[in-house]
Amino acid sequence: MPVGEVTSGTLGDALPEVVSDARIVREYTGTWKRTCDVRRQEEGTGLAWTQFQIAQIEAQDISETQDNRNFQQFAGTLLQSEPVMTQVIVKVTDRTYRKIAKIVSSKFGSLAGNAMSRKKDEDYIALMATFATTASPGTGNPLTHGHIAAATRNATSNATEPAMSSVYSVLHGFQIYDLQVEVLGPVGTYDFTGMAEDVYKRGWRGSIAGSDVFEDGNISPTGVSSTNARGATHAREGVIAVEGMTLKTERDRDIYFGGGADVISMVDEYSFVENTSRGTQVFAYAHVRRDRTGKLNQQCGRKPQEVNRQWQSSQFSASGRSSRTSTAS
Repeated sequence: MPVGEVTSGTLGDALPEVVSDARIVREYTGTWKRTCDVRRQEEGTGLAWTQFQIAQIEAQDISETQDNRNFQQFAGTLLQSEPVMTQVIVKVTDRTYRKIAKIVSSKFGSLAGNAMSRKKDEDYIALMATFATTASPGTGNPLTHGHIAAATRNATSNATEPAMSSVYSVLHGFQIYDLQVEVLGPVGTYDFTGMAEDVYKRGWRGSIAGSDVFEDGNISPTGVSSTNARGATHAREGVIAVEGMTLKTERDRDIYFGGGADVISMVDEYSFVENTSRGTQVFAYAHVRRDRTGKLNQQCGRKPQEVNRQWQSSQFSASGRSSRTSTAS
């Protein structure tokens, strides 16, 4: 017969294991709805959404006695994009629902929707790899105000066709960090107030050179140190999001599997296409950020004015469509 004090350890086998709380891993739902020109493909219009871009014609001076036979011809270019279907499908047995904690199963509902939203945003981000790079920092240079300003003005004052819509910059947090360090250069050297003081307290946010800046954590850093990131600045009309259908959610039962199971399906159809001017890239510009120090955290322990010296030699570099991203034909 056992003797001694009774503690929770002596009755360990009698202790229930209860899940006290549950949470969904947080993620970015994306920015494309706020930054793209969203178009709906009507039913009965074929596989591809199409837009015919009619070219400009020219006017000319004439005299009272002139017989003008300089006829202007109507011509254009076809932009097209075929929406592609995406699906999330989940099968959960009845036994699973009976056995797991209700606080866990109550979180399942939003996971499929989150996955669809993230997939759309990742396809939007993938399109950025095809944008013109004439306003990109280039290898070894951080992103600066000048790159975003150049991209914005390239779009709004383009000689081929100017953008007439709002301009947005979609950036990874590392790129926004670059902008923050640029603003905080005087810290420790000069007295600072106004914007620099606000950025010092709250971090960088807002607009640059007429472009509204959004942080998008779905942009994947790459490279050996995982600090390279590709963002972009584009006019709203520069990226067209084509929706081929309304998001469809369906439930079904599989009575043959595991004693019965619920099947949940979500299907969407969409595509992203860069809007060009008769095949010329004029509305969208990529920002390929390369951190020359190798690791972001190597900068964090340095004084802002030391890091800011990197911006003194930043220059523009020149260079610049996917199954879900389409081109003009």
